[in-house]
Amino acid sequence: MSKYFYFYPFDERGSFMIEEIIFNNYGIQVEREEANSRFPSFRSGNMFYSIVPIENVEQEELVERHKMSQHLISQGDRHVSAFVLANHGSYVSEADEQLFILLANEALEGPKKFNPGRHLARFHQRGRDINETIRTCSRIGKWKELWEQRIDQLEMIWKDKLNAHPDNQFEKLFVETFPYYMVLGENAIQYLVDTEIDDTPQLVDSGTVCYERFLHDTWKSNNWMKNPFDWVFDHGTRDVAEWVREHYFQNKHTYQRVIAHFFHEYQNVEQFSSFSARLLYSRMLFPIHYFETVEEYFSKTTESRSNELEDKISSITKSSQQYESFLKHFYELAEVPVKQYNLPQIDWI
Repeated sequence: MSKYFYFYPFDERGSFMIEEIIFNNYGIQVEREEANSRFPSFRSGNMFYSIVPIENVEQEELVERHKMSQHLISQGDRHVSAFVLANHGSYVSEADEQLFILLANEALEGPKKFNPGRHLARFHQRGRDINETIRTCSRIGKWKELWEQRIDQLEMIWKDKLNAHPDNQFEKLFVETFPYYMVLGENAIQYLVDTEIDDTPQLVDSGTVCYERFLHDTWKSNNWMKNPFDWVFDHGTRDVAEWVREHYFQNKHTYQRVIAHFFHEYQNVEQFSSFSARLLYSRMLFPIHYFETVEEYFSKTTESRSNELEDKISSITKSSQQYESFLKHFYELAEVPVKQYNLPQIDWI
């Protein structure tokens, strides 16, 4: 490779000679750039490094992400990214008048036999033991507020389109179908509220390290690295629900065996309490797949992407009864003892 390679990790104002900056700040010799990573990355020896821009990250958030990272590393998770201390005594460095954090991972292979249910449950177990107070990164107790905001924002768009009359197929479908998904979202909120009123959290319901969105390739596509800047502090069912939701929509006709196995393996490590089960169900009820499709469409997407989203909303709405059937049998699929836990059912599904 050339003497210097150039990153554009912060913005488009220019590049900088990253090799020199890294060597001066950390004493680390850059050997080669790594492609296909979320953040600009490079290898040095048997270590993998990521450069994370932090221009819009508050100090308290940085401290919390560092605490979560340190805790999981102390629990023996070798795939967790560690903050690298610069030779000037801080974790924060500057390049081209912009701030960044350097993260380090040993270049490890993934597990020979990856079992997402079991691995996720163990990750949650480790994260749940943290003794530090996490506030800025926490989503505990915030689902209701965030879901209500989402519905309210889309309802405003829906009213505008209804009054203006939709002028394309996507808007037409949106105007026709939003009332149904708004009711589904409101049911999810009510189910969540009833859970928090009627049920009592157990130890397993303590907050833990979660992902903003945990998907099938979250670990695989990141070379098995667990990056603290992908995390939130939340109830573990957040990750469970998002993994299950993705698999369901990618395999609508053949999802049962894989999802059942995922639940079985997860609960071999960490059994759901009745509170966990109800929280999980409320998250599955909330139609984030529909809401995100609409939100993306109205956020000035390209024409080609708009066409894709039109196909997507059409597919979602056509399969709404199928998803209702999935929700109707969800507790059975998840191996949750409905009668023992006295879990409420949604009558109209």
